[in-house]
Amino acid sequence: MIKQDLDYVFHARSIAISGVSTKGVMSWIGGQVYLNSILNCGFKGNIYPVNPKGGEIFGLKVYANIKDIPEPVDYVISCAPVSSAVELVKDCIDKKVKVVHFFTSGFSETGTLEGRQLEQEISSLVRRNGMRLIGPNCLGVYCPSTGLSFAPDFVNESGPVALIGQSGGNCTYVIRQGMKKGIRFSKVISYGNACDVDEGDLLEYLAHDEDTKVILAYIEGVKDGRRFGQLLKETNRVKPVVVLKGGVAEAGARAVASHTGALAGSDEVWDGLLRQAGAIRVHSLEELVDMAVTFTYLPLPLGRRAAVLGFGGGVTVLASDDCTEAGLEIPDSPVEVQDKLKSHLRGAVIGVSLNNPVDLSAEGLYPDVLYNCGRTLIDSDNVDLLLVHLALDTMLVPFFMAETKIRLPIQEPEGGRNNPLNSITKIHEDSGKPMAIVMGSVVFAESYQIMLDCQQLFCEAGLPVYQSLSSAATAIARFMDYHRYRAEILETS
Repeated sequence: MIKQDLDYVFHARSIAISGVSTKGVMSWIGGQVYLNSILNCGFKGNIYPVNPKGGEIFGLKVYANIKDIPEPVDYVISCAPVSSAVELVKDCIDKKVKVVHFFTSGFSETGTLEGRQLEQEISSLVRRNGMRLIGPNCLGVYCPSTGLSFAPDFVNESGPVALIGQSGGNCTYVIRQGMKKGIRFSKVISYGNACDVDEGDLLEYLAHDEDTKVILAYIEGVKDGRRFGQLLKETNRVKPVVVLKGGVAEAGARAVASHTGALAGSDEVWDGLLRQAGAIRVHSLEELVDMAVTFTYLPLPLGRRAAVLGFGGGVTVLASDDCTEAGLEIPDSPVEVQDKLKSHLRGAVIGVSLNNPVDLSAEGLYPDVLYNCGRTLIDSDNVDLLLVHLALDTMLVPFFMAETKIRLPIQEPEGGRNNPLNSITKIHEDSGKPMAIVMGSVVFAESYQIMLDCQQLFCEAGLPVYQSLSSAATAIARFMDYHRYRAEILETS
């Protein structure tokens, strides 16, 4: 029944938004945001704004009550005051609505007896009448394929990554950071207090969802730990599940209780549960995005031997530490490989280091040098993948600003030398081995825009992009650990 029930969450044919206001700045905090977001995302079904005062907005008639809508309604989003919650649910039941989502807060997360009782009352009404409830106290659903969205800037292009999270703000952050790195989502669900639809229901649904290949989860607490653990283990056998557990410290656990009314649970228990299930545990939202990037773009390397090609001596020194600590290997470059690298250089070798990790210094700004050295490294028999570290502030930004006089590195100046970034994408096109890009930190104002442009270029070329060598190595090592786990499962099954 889970799949049938929740299909209406993602494939609604009609939506009503309760609490849409046509007046005042504050209207943009609730219903009008959802209305604008759904219109921007291209929802193809019927949309019905609801407000007791009626009126019109964006060319749509505003109905005074859910029951006044003449056509069937599959999905209702509530942005109305908490005082009207019970009445709204009863109206939805009378209207035979299939799913109601409460953006409205003021329930168990308040920690008050009144809030808990109100939440229990609406959840009981929903269950007794065969309806499903998302929330309360959450942002709800983003499903690009059907045009559901809770932010007007989300793209309507689908992808293989699903995200479930109790925090709407964290879900929004992951979506936006993921979009910058070329990640597209199949389904995202911010489910808040989970008084009805919970993390177990969503995990079970996504395990069987053909559009979803990777599942990300931000979880503060669970309603049924035993069921969730079993579902996590079963799901992780068929597709990777990446989990960020919020509220592991005492202060964090208190914040969880006040945020969604959930019980956080001890870090030791969660660590054991995730390990037994074979799930990938991460410790920040950035790491959650990194895993989405890795599973989306990186082919599985045959081994853990990495070559690092960079533009700075200090960075390449740290690369060995970062990669080794994460679980990758940095093999020495054989003498014949170093000799071949040297033969590709144009000028003096001062400041250049040819043993892995390789520092090309300014020589790497020559497109032919960068391409030939990159191909030499990635084609080496003792290398399984290549990490290219771009020192934006120290090397590439001065080059782009001096050579192109523009802020778009993906465009080439007339009469100027070719862009070295094209050499990197060509290495990827011509080589059959996995490759990843590390952008590095940025300081200059110009660097940030150049970084975004570079990310776009590499994403379009099908390359994973990371912000540091440490984050790249950590994500890739976890990626390989998961595939090793899957291989062991297949061998024993």
